[in-house]
Amino acid sequence: MARFGKTLFGDSRFVRWALSPFLLMFAVLMPGLVESRTPQAIAVLIMVELMCVCLLAGFWLPSRFGRWAFRILAGVVFLTYAGYLVYEFGFDDAPFKLLESEGEASPRNALLGFVIIGLPCLWFALFGRFTRKPPQPELADDEADSWSEGEANGR
Repeated sequence: MARFGKTLFGDSRFVRWALSPFLLMFAVLMPGLVESRTPQAIAVLIMVELMCVCLLAGFWLPSRFGRWAFRILAGVVFLTYAGYLVYEFGFDDAPFKLLESEGEASPRNALLGFVIIGLPCLWFALFGRFTRKPPQPELADDEADSWSEGEANGR
């Protein structure tokens, strides 16, 4: 999971330029494409638009602001999966089955999505990383060379 976060939320120009046109087009066109204007549909539309704006802000704003945009995005994803879990266990009458279709909305799939996607997103929203340990500070080239030489000499 740490590599995924580093790839998407890192400073990759390729990812930024590859995703930005589609995100921008999606964010602009989506409100006009929603046919039903029920409160539920509007709430989903607002959440999706917020996620697009956060991802674009994370790509294009300076790093200190972009990190917070990515953390807000991860928080929104966590809240979405938490809402899905609450709905499936609290308001839907579907029974919990261990073996069922992976594509249908069900309590089992809500629980799996919450554990596999929602909880890591909560971790990222709170701590700004997907790993348990904080990242090691990167060494300068001369420090890295002296460190590797010291390790080779048994120091």
